[in-house]
Amino acid sequence: MNRRIFLTHSGAALGGLLCTSGCSSTPSKHQGMRSSLTNTLAGYWPLRGDAQDQSGHGNHGRVHGTGAAEGNFDGRGNFIEIPPSDSLNLGQGDFTLSAWVWTAPDTGDVPGDILTQFDPVQRRGFNFGLKASAGGYSSHGDDRHVFFGIDDGRASAWEDCGRPSPTSNYISNSLTVFNGDLYAAITDAAREEDWSHVFRYRSGQTWEDCGRVGSLKARGVGPMIVHRGHLYAASWNYDWTRVGIVRPGQPPYEADFCRVYRYAGGSRWEDCGQPGQCRRLFGLASYRGHLYITAEDGRCYRHDGERTWTECGRFPNYGHPMGVHDGKLYAGVLNPAGVWEYDGATWKSLGNPQGREEVCNQIHALQTFRGRLHVTTWPKGHVVRLDPNNQWTDCGRLGDALEINALVVYNGKFYGGSIPRSEIFRYDDGTKWASVGRFLEPADYQFTNPNEWARVTSLTVYGGKLFASMGSCTSSHLDAPADFRGKVFAMQAGQCVSHDRDLGPGWKHLTAVRRRDGLEMHVNGVKTAASGARSGNAFDLSSDQPLRIGFGETDYFPGRIQEVRVHRSALGPEVIKRLADSGRRG
Repeated sequence: MNRRIFLTHSGAALGGLLCTSGCSSTPSKHQGMRSSLTNTLAGYWPLRGDAQDQSGHGNHGRVHGTGAAEGNFDGRGNFIEIPPSDSLNLGQGDFTLSAWVWTAPDTGDVPGDILTQFDPVQRRGFNFGLKASAGGYSSHGDDRHVFFGIDDGRASAWEDCGRPSPTSNYISNSLTVFNGDLYAAITDAAREEDWSHVFRYRSGQTWEDCGRVGSLKARGVGPMIVHRGHLYAASWNYDWTRVGIVRPGQPPYEADFCRVYRYAGGSRWEDCGQPGQCRRLFGLASYRGHLYITAEDGRCYRHDGERTWTECGRFPNYGHPMGVHDGKLYAGVLNPAGVWEYDGATWKSLGNPQGREEVCNQIHALQTFRGRLHVTTWPKGHVVRLDPNNQWTDCGRLGDALEINALVVYNGKFYGGSIPRSEIFRYDDGTKWASVGRFLEPADYQFTNPNEWARVTSLTVYGGKLFASMGSCTSSHLDAPADFRGKVFAMQAGQCVSHDRDLGPGWKHLTAVRRRDGLEMHVNGVKTAASGARSGNAFDLSSDQPLRIGFGETDYFPGRIQEVRVHRSALGPEVIKRLADSGRRG
């Protein structure tokens, strides 16, 4: 049963929230909770027909689009903007953010931002929203994680998180978070029995083997995705220099047709069938409740249960990445390059993002950033943005990159991972990209031998950190050493925490807390994640940026948001639990 709450700046209606039936708390404890909820309240937006601030500080919001004043956010362009003010300038102090959020069970969009106040130039402020895991060529899964981060222009060094497989030099384009854990798949290894394994990250540099995926001659597992509460993985043979090519005097490169599998726990994987007759499968996508995959035969397939796959589209050549954005499914196609859009019934070509094949003849990653779809190209390593009316805008080249295999939004900034230097870049607006990590830099590097190249295969967010996987160019253990290739690394921008389990659909109460330079995450009144206090100077979040509800650096929020609160204090666990238990206002 929902208990109705009508909280104003006077606190006149707090009795119903603080004293429910069966309440045994003492009057002094009630008074302390009442003080916490009223004295430090800097903004309160119920979103019940308007964007007025009921905290008494006059932080009234401006409504963009239709529906946001009622707490309905379409994920396309409506949000609420609150001008900067002294009461919302959080500085170095403690604070608490809380809101009720609702998400649908099946969507065609990425999760979006709940509440943000962030200056991308200074890298200063906070980001609070939902995320879904995605690795490499695959789209976001349909899981809903919670992310909370603050920053003051700081970043840690890269941490070596170990090597899942002793002899594989290729972590596949696969980093995926599922049920509170990080998973990585590998491609190729010195022995056939070591091919196609998936590993679970434990801590430090330790990985747990989750078994071989299938028993066929497939060198690796490529795409992985979370879909309807399960982890799916597809086998592949990534090495395009060998598969399907006969070389005089050399034995044939044996490879079976690839299949899709579902994780059944331990080291068990259930066979979900074979999409077409392909030795390479590339991108998995969760879209409107269905699982899709792109394949080397130039087709897209939809999983229709058990081991049945149905063709649902054809491209001029094989598709690589897939992504969901604003109710559509997207695929990037190679040779000729193009981006294709699917509405659930038909595919439509959006053309070559850079116009000419000599400039762009392959698409390798898709990602939503600031509410727009972004794609990456070969052979010049550009990121290009899809603007209204299907117009493309070049966002620049990442150093001297040739190809970008991974994109991710992390704590308010956009990151890309490249080949041939296995280099990671941060987007600094316009066409500017700053290198934040280079893993291959020999003194006499000439780009002449692709076997010497290395790539960042995927980027994902887990445990509040940005994780990056490394691979050789071809994925074959014969072509490059297993040095940093085949490892996973992590860094932290600012200070962050994340709830890495699926929230599930429907209403959830979410609370983010900064307490004595440590961060906390609470889901339905229960603390689910925390970071320790950082040493050194406290992060100063002073900002002249507006506060935004339902939009931020990732995307517009697709769902509902109500009962948004900002407190200039770190609320105690009992107060947070009371807020969550009190229910929504109807």
